[in-house]
Amino acid sequence: MNFFQSQDDARRKTRSLILMFMLAVIAIVAAVNLVITALIINVGDDAEAATLPDFNWIMNNLPLVASISLVTIGFISLSSLYKIASLSSGGGKVARSLGGTLITAESKDPLRRRLYNVVEEMAIASGIPMPEVYVLEQESAINAFAAGFTTGDAAVTVTRGTLETLTRDELQGVIGHEFSHILNGDMRLNTRLMGFLFGILVIGLIGRAVLNSARYGNIRSDNSRRDGAAAIYLAGLGLFLIGYIGVFFGQLIKAAVSRQREFLADASAVQFTRQTQGIAGALKKIAAAQQGSELQRVDAEEVSHMLFATGASFSSLLATHPPLVQRIKALEPNFEESEIDRLAGQMLGQTQNGSEAIEGSSSTAGFAPQHFVVTPATVTETVGMPDEGHIQLASTLRQLIPENLYRAAHSGTDALPLVLALLLDANEAVRRIQLDLIAEQLGGTTVMAAETLQLEIQKSGPEFRLPLLQIAFPLIKNRPLEQLERIADLVQRLIEVDGVVDTFEFALSRVLKTHLNDAAHPQRRHGNLRLTQLPEAVGALFSVMAKQGHAEADAAYQKGMECLGRHEQRIKMLIDTKQWPDYEPPQDWVSATDAALNQLDGLQVLDKQALVSALVLTLSHDGKVSPHEAELLRAICATLHCPLPPFVFDANGI
Repeated sequence: MNFFQSQDDARRKTRSLILMFMLAVIAIVAAVNLVITALIINVGDDAEAATLPDFNWIMNNLPLVASISLVTIGFISLSSLYKIASLSSGGGKVARSLGGTLITAESKDPLRRRLYNVVEEMAIASGIPMPEVYVLEQESAINAFAAGFTTGDAAVTVTRGTLETLTRDELQGVIGHEFSHILNGDMRLNTRLMGFLFGILVIGLIGRAVLNSARYGNIRSDNSRRDGAAAIYLAGLGLFLIGYIGVFFGQLIKAAVSRQREFLADASAVQFTRQTQGIAGALKKIAAAQQGSELQRVDAEEVSHMLFATGASFSSLLATHPPLVQRIKALEPNFEESEIDRLAGQMLGQTQNGSEAIEGSSSTAGFAPQHFVVTPATVTETVGMPDEGHIQLASTLRQLIPENLYRAAHSGTDALPLVLALLLDANEAVRRIQLDLIAEQLGGTTVMAAETLQLEIQKSGPEFRLPLLQIAFPLIKNRPLEQLERIADLVQRLIEVDGVVDTFEFALSRVLKTHLNDAAHPQRRHGNLRLTQLPEAVGALFSVMAKQGHAEADAAYQKGMECLGRHEQRIKMLIDTKQWPDYEPPQDWVSATDAALNQLDGLQVLDKQALVSALVLTLSHDGKVSPHEAELLRAICATLHCPLPPFVFDANGI
């Protein structure tokens, strides 16, 4: 399953999740009605046997039943919406709510620094912003999770036991697994699932509070009031049981949603690293270690479906993850369970050797760029699915970034000046105007820092610019919404100062604005539009791409349109012989491309796959792809939320 299929599957899972949630709510509403109406009937009743409401009673008291149902539905819905809204501040909030400690590039601890490096390399290789990194310092179990709504607000969290027990290759396998959840839509689905299930759980929490209140009142009240306290106690008990019946069904929903996705994430981790030993080794150590994967210091039930491995004890019916042995055998078919016992004995006799565990086998020595053939298949198969070559390239790029720039990218004061410095023009006159704009918006201190950093950027190659943007972004995204909008506006003004916007300026600014928008509005909805609904946007985008670097732009344009036509015929979308617009490059290509991309981001994910495939045909029509054309394609894919890893160039091009 590739990125587009995984995203489409996650979207279908979201629909199934909503349907299952609605069925669970209906069952809970019926149970709440039963408890409350039975309580009303039996309060003050001297009969020995309790009486339940029958059909005639319900019909005679229909307004009451309807009121109870509406209040229950409203309460569950509002509770779920509140939880989802509280999670919209990013995956970091989930990590912090569980006691996570933020890890930065300045960490002096070798194990935590290794973790940060692995996540940073994976982010650069994947073409997404650097996620926040957290450690659950109180947890000795081996586990991890990713949380957030978009790649722009993601956070990766691991336990202290993961750092201290796993080698670098094994840690990289775990992080690759979590990046698969980020890239394939699972993270967004899992975060929404937390919100939906909270609405069910809150009924049980209310029942618990009522039980405590009734118990206290029963002790303090005189005999004349004890009957009322007993009734309240019974109501609280009923709500408590209903709430946890809801949790039971919620656990079933989580198991149904997440089990198969775990196998896919394991397989993706293997594709990222091109070896099974890392991810399989981590799973074996979980099976062999005394501490296993179960979290001890936090309530893991709420996030159990997000975790790398089972975080709490559940029956096989309710387990959110497949059995460890099944996952290992899916990676290593010849695996023998007796190996776990041998590994357990080895682990008991071992002590962690920090210096050996820190570096592992991730050296990039001898890495040589590969020669890629740019075809629709090679590009669409790479979207959201970086491989070993991309990760090695990312590691190399990260290590070769000049020290001053790397330090600035991780500095709270210099990260924004660095990003603005990436957009400064080489022409001094144009640059002076840009610096005046920065001074007007952000002050003289930012101007001085940006000017200094721009001198360093001029000495380095263009291949470092997008990685610098990716790793600096976490220090920018947490600013207030108003500041993020001002920064996005400033970026647009900076590239338009001289009236000429080259493809690289556009690519860099477009990626930045997309990340800023995702950070400001993380709960972006999935698109439902079809290509045939946006013919003008399609025509504008392909006209711009055809004109970039093509002497035969009209022929390049038609090549892409033919590809889209085949896609539409294949899915039987065309009812008539309607054609795409003729080749017509817009006069203001920047504004036209911006407008087109904003609309095309609303496409269904499989239509985005067709769009990217056709764009590649148009881009590579002349048989070559320049670095600037490649970055433009990456910027378009980033805007469409189809992250494309960096192209690996050699001396002859791609």
